[in-house]
Amino acid sequence: MINFWQFATIVTLNFNVIIAILTPAYSTPGLVEFSKWSTSAKDLKSPLQNLTSKSRAIVPSLNKKPKNSTILSDPNYIIPPHIVPDELVDPFTTTLPLNNIRISHLTEFLFSGYQTFAHTTNNDTFLKATLKLYGRVLKSLTHDNIYRVDHKGIYIQLETVPLDRKVSTTRIAPQTLIGLEMQLSFIASCLFPGSLNDQQCTYTPGVLTDRNSIDPKYFVPTRILQTSQLGEVVKPETLAVMKRPGFQGGTRSQPIGLDLYVPNSGPLPGNDESQKTKIKREEKNDYTIAGTFSRVSQILKANDTEAVIGLTIHGFTVFFDDENRGLNTVIQAGAQFLPDVIPDLKGSENTFNGNVNKDLFLAPNNTRLPWRSFTIYSAGVARAKNVIPDATSSRPVPKADYHSIWLGLSPVFDRNIKTDRIFWDPTGPQVVFKRAGGEGGSERNIEFLSLVNQDEFSTIDLHDFYVQIYMSFLRQNANYVQESTYREKSSYYPHLSFTGNWTGPQDVLRYYTGVIASETFKFYLGGDYSIKTVNGWNFLAGGIGYINPDRDYYSVIFGNATKTFPMSNNANLRLSTLFNYAIDRDNKISEITIDEPASQLAINAHLDLRVFSASVTYFLEKIIDDSLEDRLLLEFAISPLKTVAFSCYFVPIDRTSNSSPYGASVIWKLNNKDNSPVLSVNWENKKYNYGDDVFGNELIITDNMFTVLFSIGK
Repeated sequence: MINFWQFATIVTLNFNVIIAILTPAYSTPGLVEFSKWSTSAKDLKSPLQNLTSKSRAIVPSLNKKPKNSTILSDPNYIIPPHIVPDELVDPFTTTLPLNNIRISHLTEFLFSGYQTFAHTTNNDTFLKATLKLYGRVLKSLTHDNIYRVDHKGIYIQLETVPLDRKVSTTRIAPQTLIGLEMQLSFIASCLFPGSLNDQQCTYTPGVLTDRNSIDPKYFVPTRILQTSQLGEVVKPETLAVMKRPGFQGGTRSQPIGLDLYVPNSGPLPGNDESQKTKIKREEKNDYTIAGTFSRVSQILKANDTEAVIGLTIHGFTVFFDDENRGLNTVIQAGAQFLPDVIPDLKGSENTFNGNVNKDLFLAPNNTRLPWRSFTIYSAGVARAKNVIPDATSSRPVPKADYHSIWLGLSPVFDRNIKTDRIFWDPTGPQVVFKRAGGEGGSERNIEFLSLVNQDEFSTIDLHDFYVQIYMSFLRQNANYVQESTYREKSSYYPHLSFTGNWTGPQDVLRYYTGVIASETFKFYLGGDYSIKTVNGWNFLAGGIGYINPDRDYYSVIFGNATKTFPMSNNANLRLSTLFNYAIDRDNKISEITIDEPASQLAINAHLDLRVFSASVTYFLEKIIDDSLEDRLLLEFAISPLKTVAFSCYFVPIDRTSNSSPYGASVIWKLNNKDNSPVLSVNWENKKYNYGDDVFGNELIITDNMFTVLFSIGK
């Protein structure tokens, strides 16, 4: 017989083997939308909170004693510890969050996976699976009337997590390249020292563009050659060639004059072929597999006046690809030796009260867990007064409180934007659209001035001169191509948090503080309060402040208010408003300012009519600084059967840069049971707005994204 801790040790030792078997030899790419922890009042409550708010006997029956005589002989217990059949334990009492998945002692496995299909984004596959390896619930009753229920479980989880996101954008702008060709020479009688009076010299240096050195991307010369010096004596054979019609540039043995060629001296927007910029977008997402091995321990104790819960989670997460594997492994290995929480509760001579306050079980679930993180160690204690079994009592139900320490791994994102390539792509031949020039000597009325190194030479002061000047203006159709890449890389760093809450039948007050030990430590402190009034109002207000904020972890004040108006037994109208004010979110990536507001103010009306529902949400701009622009969202849903639901949305007004104008989905539940397999097909039209080009044309890319999701559990 292997006991619990022997089993846990065996599983721990073989964890790496399990991961190696279950992890594919490749990472599954995909697109994951980043959603932070919930700030909605409805999400601060358990789905089971519609149970009676006053009292409920939710503990297993203790009337029947176990038949094992060796256990009954323990003098410390009225009823010694023994295993309780799963069906006799209410899952409400064992429900808890495990890496953002709700589990209970009845959870055997949970699996969800989905595949996305899109044109501008690589097709992505995601999975998230939870498997219970071991679990049991023990109950006991001590001689001093302490009722105790121990729930322990061992779980393994696999999840696809983002690793690297790369968005490549290519702008193709039609332009006209304006080029220049300048050719000139100036020879006259020599006035330089050492020369003879009957000789002729050049009064410009020999400068020549190497036409084989034209840069193929920018169409500018990269090498200029000097072929002769100022004052060089012109040979007779060279002089004879120079006086031929047209620019000659000397001879092969004696090049003379300037021959400059610049095919791109400056572009003009548009060309003969197009006046509209094109844009291309390609997104690639790389993912890795995270495997987590977790041990869960929940201990409930109750006496005649109060009850306590001690909740402990030990987790060890291995990433298939992890830049911080060394540090993360050391911290996780050490955390496995941290103790389980055993809550302290005094016994008495009075019989324990089975009406345990249900808020005691809600309080651990109301704790704030960091966004998209993995638990290494979580330890907390919840405490609440028991409810007096008096149905006519008007006294308020006491609140439960929960305080815990949480150690885990949280993602930190490194972002950058860089320009990969800039070049011109010719789409037509180079043509001469303007040419002018001439040549001549003393017999013609020509004035020419040459300035070289602050020396001035003029045809007025020289005799027997000969000048050649020719200019050509060039034009060529081309596309100006600019390729840039936005990259987002995630790494997981240790995160320590202290958090707690006071949970009552109508309200929840939470606090949280901690630090993320990334390259730049991020300290934070925050809290929120939600309340539900008897006349149908729901309110939430809170805020969090960061030291060293970035684009993901930043200071924010948030809140919402909701009022429900019952219209009939099958219909109600809900009006709500919400705001989110981002205080210090970083708006720069690679020193480039990105206009991506994070604040918002919205009003909503939601109508439920039996099987049909409709919702209208309007996001208001300019009321809160740096807020989202005007946006009107219309949503509709219908459930003709209990197992089938259709929904769609439409956004007639949207001034945001990246949006989804419309979409639809269908959800099919194979049967009407709690853990029935679910198949969902979703479609959304995506629109990426890159502003306007120089001609005022909108640069918009549209795409259709399809998602097929399947989930099953037991």
